[in-house]
Amino acid sequence: MTDRVDNPKARMNRVICRSAPVPDGWVVVGEHHSPACDGDGANAWVIKRPGRREVVCAGSPIPDGYRRVRETEIAGADGAAKGWLIERDERPES
Repeated sequence: MTDRVDNPKARMNRVICRSAPVPDGWVVVGEHHSPACDGDGANAWVIKRPGRREVVCAGSPIPDGYRRVRETEIAGADGAAKGWLIERDERPES
């Protein structure tokens, strides 16, 4: 079963209030409601440290060493939202 609490991938995501800054090196991968945050609706960000390739929300910071590959859509409870496919920039420096 992939949704078990001991699943390492399930522990990779964190939830922070939208009013808090996204920590350096982390990206926004979704929205969430948290009773610990002010406001109604999606008042919190779901964040994580990106892997080699990651789909992130359109407003997400892009960490150093990553680049935007292409615009995409993210399916959510309220329909599709704009996002970006990012990847680790492993191009050789010239």
